[in-house]
Amino acid sequence: MTKRLFIIPWFGPYPDWLDQWVANMEVLKKYGYDYLIFSNLKLFHQRIYKKLGIFPDVKPETGMAWDFRPMLGVLYEEEIRGYDYWGHTDFDCVYGDVEKWTPDGDWEIWSNHNTYICGPWTLYKNIEKINKLYLECPGWRELSKPKNGQPTSWVEQEFSDVVRLKANYIYTKYQQKDSRDFSGLEYKDGRLLDGGDEIMMAHFRHRKTYPLDRYLI
Repeated sequence: MTKRLFIIPWFGPYPDWLDQWVANMEVLKKYGYDYLIFSNLKLFHQRIYKKLGIFPDVKPETGMAWDFRPMLGVLYEEEIRGYDYWGHTDFDCVYGDVEKWTPDGDWEIWSNHNTYICGPWTLYKNIEKINKLYLECPGWRELSKPKNGQPTSWVEQEFSDVVRLKANYIYTKYQQKDSRDFSGLEYKDGRLLDGGDEIMMAHFRHRKTYPLDRYLI
């Protein structure tokens, strides 16, 4: 079985629906998915300096994790040993039968967005070329530097441009069509349905409350 590890740096209080998210992710384990939650901001900053050699004097900020997603394969190189892929996702997601949507072939990066690297769902092949692909982005040090606790969007822009040029990538989009309206969302028999149509996942970034009345395992 292909083994995949999602790495989730998270700083601050956990969302109220964490139990539902964990239950959902536990179902994905049958497809070879695992997850690692890293919640110590100070230790995360220490990893950045130790592994990447940058920002020794920058005060850690809660929003900095998003801008280091391309580097997670280096920051957590020990933890991803033995996994075929590593990736990143978010807690404000619901997953369906993800294996049904997994692309065929020998791809190196799969982003669940049709134009750029998707924060809520991207997987990277665990090889040196991909783990260090961020180095191919000119000015990556300055681009990833924390700025007032807000993401800089370089992952969706400059890094995504590098992915198109340097990697065997697949961009798809099987998320919830309207992240503001979840009235038609249901989870049934391991499948996620949106108005009766099956989708791979839903990202409720604008809602910030769990979009299902209950989670059925």
